[in-house]
Amino acid sequence: MQSLLAEVDRAAIDRFLSAVDAVMNSNTLLLKVEAGRSVTVDNRQGLLDAYLRSDLFEQMMVAADRRREWYNLSDFTPGPNEGDGPAAGSDPVRLLREGFRATVTPLAEEEFTERLHWMLTAAPSPYRRRLPMDEAGRTVAGFLHEVLTPAESWGSADEREWAFASVEPDFLRSSEYHGHEPPLPPVYFDGSASDTATLFHRGTVFHLLLTNGSP
Repeated sequence: MQSLLAEVDRAAIDRFLSAVDAVMNSNTLLLKVEAGRSVTVDNRQGLLDAYLRSDLFEQMMVAADRRREWYNLSDFTPGPNEGDGPAAGSDPVRLLREGFRATVTPLAEEEFTERLHWMLTAAPSPYRRRLPMDEAGRTVAGFLHEVLTPAESWGSADEREWAFASVEPDFLRSSEYHGHEPPLPPVYFDGSASDTATLFHRGTVFHLLLTNGSP
């Protein structure tokens, strides 16, 4: 597998992620990966599990955290340059929660789009910063235009079809904001309904959209 993080450095993508940040009080991240093989509805659970357990996932989380200027993970794995991942000789960030499942549940395309709109208009918003429907619509449309490449540029009919899924957000350690256990940093999720993970894929490429809003 190979990181495609550089390809998500687009104004319309950042506009959507920043809007979700403001509404959900989230540190929203979008990861993009070249899987090296076709990602299908039948094999995506296994491929996702392998990706989450890989050093690449840990490195991409740190790189995405830095690109979005959160620096919540960088203290645990300093790197010499943005996006480089762990420095030579340092231990990699271990974000995974023991015993996770990251269960994948299919979403129809309409449900996927509705989920994006929900993040901007109806998700828990502690600072009451939800976007008006028309602004949310434009923001989501711009995001979709960037991430869902026109089908005509792809190969076979199977590769031209996007597939979408919700992923159980149990695979990253939590801040325990809503629990009673002391957190073990580095952490990402907060244990609330604002924790989401959304997978979408076509051909050999998949995206993983993560939110961790704290009401």
